[in-house]
Amino acid sequence: WQKQHENITCEQFLEWQKSNDPDVQTLGVQRHLEQNGIDCPKCKFRYSLARGGCMHFTCTQCKYEFCYGCARPFMMGAKCNISPYCAKLGLHAHHPRNCLFYLRDKLPIQLQILLKNHGVNYEEDPIDTFIESNAISKAMPLRCPIPIQKETPTGLVDTKCNNDVPEKHWGMCRTHYVEYLTAKVAKANIDPLPIFDLTDCVQELRRRGISLPERGPWDTDEIYKNMCAE
Repeated sequence: WQKQHENITCEQFLEWQKSNDPDVQTLGVQRHLEQNGIDCPKCKFRYSLARGGCMHFTCTQCKYEFCYGCARPFMMGAKCNISPYCAKLGLHAHHPRNCLFYLRDKLPIQLQILLKNHGVNYEEDPIDTFIESNAISKAMPLRCPIPIQKETPTGLVDTKCNNDVPEKHWGMCRTHYVEYLTAKVAKANIDPLPIFDLTDCVQELRRRGISLPERGPWDTDEIYKNMCAE
């Protein structure tokens, strides 16, 4: 008999034991890190990342600056030797085109089609932990539960996103559902070129320092996009 069992049922005591089991707590932290964590590409320090905000991340351990979407380094223009054009830029990174940096403005349906065409499964319906069981909560709109950091006059504060949740977005707001889908795209190493529009294709060529193809007077946007994509 333990003191904590006083005035509570056996079922409640077992629940208390489970929630205070060091092994269970450690497992919970590991699961959280698996879902939200990132590794510094340089020193390999593991972070539990609160999503949202700027994608420019600075490691507190080694001060390495990188994109949390693709782990590519952020560098000042003059220090980057990728191309002569970089000298004209400020702080920047050379993200792959399947990085969230470029895909965050895409529609969820576009990313879903991309994943489906490559045989990658994704979630749509909210999981049980996102839905309250009582009748009052069922009448209330779902709110995005993803942890984020918000700027306040006193500094950054950890909180929840709390934005509206559209249907078929796995219990997330549009922004965080796109982040989830994009992570699937990147993990499967899928090229998002099929969902690029003309502007995306032109910008991709310019980023790579490739001359744009000559556009004829009768070339529609779709034709010219395909020319750029080739």
